[in-house]
Amino acid sequence: MLFNFIYKNCTGIVGVEPNAIAVFSGGIKQDVYSRWVSTDLTEWDDALGAPGGKLRVLAAAIVSNQYPSAVVIASGGKGFDVPAGTPEDRPLLCEILKSELIESGIPVRRIMLERKSNTTYQQLLALSALIAEHGWNRTAVVTSSWHIPRTRAIIESKFSGLADSIDLIAAEDVLIAHDKKKWESNIALAYASGWLARRIESEENGIRQIKEGTYDFK
Repeated sequence: MLFNFIYKNCTGIVGVEPNAIAVFSGGIKQDVYSRWVSTDLTEWDDALGAPGGKLRVLAAAIVSNQYPSAVVIASGGKGFDVPAGTPEDRPLLCEILKSELIESGIPVRRIMLERKSNTTYQQLLALSALIAEHGWNRTAVVTSSWHIPRTRAIIESKFSGLADSIDLIAAEDVLIAHDKKKWESNIALAYASGWLARRIESEENGIRQIKEGTYDFK
């Protein structure tokens, strides 16, 4: 039921060709080669920050290939949801996303870096400025399914003028549609887990705070 609930709250695959495709950064970690990479959708990575960042990158690459004229925005500065003691000399989140997007086949000429945002609200604030600057009519945001309801709530609260021009795309939906055999069971297992249920509960608490006017927009 939890898995189905989350999926009913996401937009899915973008229906109108976007001018830009923004990848919202998740958590980060160091791999076995000490490279900084995005998190996987696992309990271990949930402890390191927002889980499923790698899925966002892979999904964004798929969507970007469907719309080759769209700019691809890698979003994120130093980050907010990172473990204590994470080295200050780590690369910016957008730089990590850029490397992963290139590895996924996206040409560097298509990638735009947004270097300052550290939270969902800040990512949307920076995106709204880019939309205004470039005059984009349609923008897709690729993020995690569990993250979409709060992202939508922030848009409706603070960026209502953009609500009809931003498509929120669940990375999980894109990946399952692209390769059901590879992704569906693993994603379903994660969404049936207690650790992701706790994160979703935290997201729902944030949505309640937004509606009550007590949310800390930072």
